Amino acid sequence: MRERRMMAVSRDVRHGERLHRMLVAELSGAGCFRPAAARTAAYGAFILASYAAAYAALLTGPGVAARALAIFVLAFISVQAGFLSHEAGHGAITRDRRVADLLGQVFHTLLTALCYSYFRHIHRLHHPHCNDRGRDPDMQSEFVSMYLQSALTKTGLGRLISRHQGVLIWILIGLQGFTLKIDSLQFLRRNPRSTRVDQCVVLLHYALWLVPPVLLLGAADALLNYALMTVLIGFYTGMIFVVNHVGTRVIEPDESISFFQQEISVTRNLGASRLHDFVFGGVNNHIEHHLFPSMPTARLRSARRITRAFCGRHGIAYREMSWFAAAREVTRHFNAMSAFVP
Repeated sequence: MRERRMMAVSRDVRHGERLHRMLVAELSGAGCFRPAAARTAAYGAFILASYAAAYAALLTGPGVAARALAIFVLAFISVQAGFLSHEAGHGAITRDRRVADLLGQVFHTLLTALCYSYFRHIHRLHHPHCNDRGRDPDMQSEFVSMYLQSALTKTGLGRLISRHQGVLIWILIGLQGFTLKIDSLQFLRRNPRSTRVDQCVVLLHYALWLVPPVLLLGAADALLNYALMTVLIGFYTGMIFVVNHVGTRVIEPDESISFFQQEISVTRNLGASRLHDFVFGGVNNHIEHHLFPSMPTARLRSARRITRAFCGRHGIAYREMSWFAAAREVTRHFNAMSAFVP
């Protein structure tokens, strides 16, 4: 019986690998892996110009409305900068690692203080082990419970939060901007030799946000501006990334499954309009991004149509919904896990 089960699993894995190769060939024929250099250059220029303009406006000490607008723009553009760095980190912009690292340091470390080396570290673990409760770092949290075993072992503050996480998650994501910055600095402290570039660049970030603003606006206003921007960054990133995988299938540590089957069963796509592509940085096409991480963001929209049709032909479930429907699924999942917290 055990041998037959293992043989069936092996056949399923080989079938998944064959489907993945077939889809890659179809997408290659449609040009979905072609570089998108012009789009990337324009996108990068837009980010840098918008960030500089909003930062300069904030230094003038504008009125409340203009100040709020500048902070909002800076938060929005900071997340957009992270999207571009994310694309570079996957080799979707250039295969030249030095150029990709330069883009990552500028658009992630300098503009957002989420250090590029730390981002690369956690993201390299997430992608090949997506929703694997034993190996995906995004599944691990001291405070919320995304799977049964996590809920059963919660203690202290984590237990209290997990009991009410269906509601609290939508409030606590506002703190994510701070936790990512703190986690980045802790990663640099633990890896001083391999993160020297990050250390220098993140110092430039904090100098940019503490020296001119403090001199021109005063310490209180400078710190308030930075804190408000970081809170907005947390809400923006949280609203995007919490709905990508939470509430889908949880992969067990000893489970044998093909890359294709795993990625498509633990990922959901959101809206398919060009506005969605812009606001979500392309990760609304998250199934395609996870199946083909090195595909340029500008090509994901076309790849989505082909992948959806491919899945339909082969009887493969393709999870696609609005952001609000995804948020409801996430909330239901968190509420379900809350019931197991001791």
